Amino acid sequence: VAEIREDISGIKSNLGALSQWVTTTESKLNKAESALAEYGERLDRIEEDLEYQSSYSRDLWDRVQDLENRCRRNNIRVLGVPEGAEGNNISGPAFLLTLLHDCLPFPDAGDMEIERSHRTLGQKPGPDQHPRPIIARFLRFRDQENILRLAREAGELRWKGEKIMIFPDMSRELAMQCRHFTLARRCCMALGLQYALQYPAMLRVTIDGRLQSFTDPEEALWELNSLRDQNEEGMDQRCPQPQQERRVARSLVPPPVLPQPPFSSCPDW
Repeated sequence: VAEIREDISGIKSNLGALSQWVTTTESKLNKAESALAEYGERLDRIEEDLEYQSSYSRDLWDRVQDLENRCRRNNIRVLGVPEGAEGNNISGPAFLLTLLHDCLPFPDAGDMEIERSHRTLGQKPGPDQHPRPIIARFLRFRDQENILRLAREAGELRWKGEKIMIFPDMSRELAMQCRHFTLARRCCMALGLQYALQYPAMLRVTIDGRLQSFTDPEEALWELNSLRDQNEEGMDQRCPQPQQERRVARSLVPPPVLPQPPFSSCPDW
């Protein structure tokens, strides 16, 4: 009996210690639960702030891109002019006016004013490399529009045996975004559709007398491919073609998976 009582006393002391440990553990769990709830609320607020900051950053990026491209609104980019063709005794604007007068048929060359004209910054290329482009800024926007319009109407331009190309000047991001519509534009040319790539990167196509606008290159490709498939079905009913030729025509414009533009659409000029 004495031994049993001694064992029971030991068990009671152990139960007391265990009860105290359980009480301490419950207190710590309650503190952990309250801290976890607080951390959850703080995490929710951080996620909301992050979403707002991301949206605000995208809006700021759009504004920066819009401002940069508006600053280049009066600029043109001339490619293909050999290095050193400017000479040492003639300024950049005077040389470019002479070049444009030789390449494009416009009578009012004297009315155009070029603020500045220079090669793009960078190391001078070697003899077997492409020459650096010439960036020119016109004083008036309508002069830049006239130059681009005449260049489109003239087609291929030649100056002293060299092929000259004239493009609007834009940021690298906008140029990449416009380049995504290359396959869609080729599809429009293959279908004989009138199209225009407008600022910032919007493809407008006239289909059956209706003007449709696309800001997503992939969506434009799917729409044009479906239209091409309809035209091919109508041609098959009137004049059957071999299956191999239809496969070749169908593979002209494959619908690739294109990356999303780095920034969303900006307002028109």
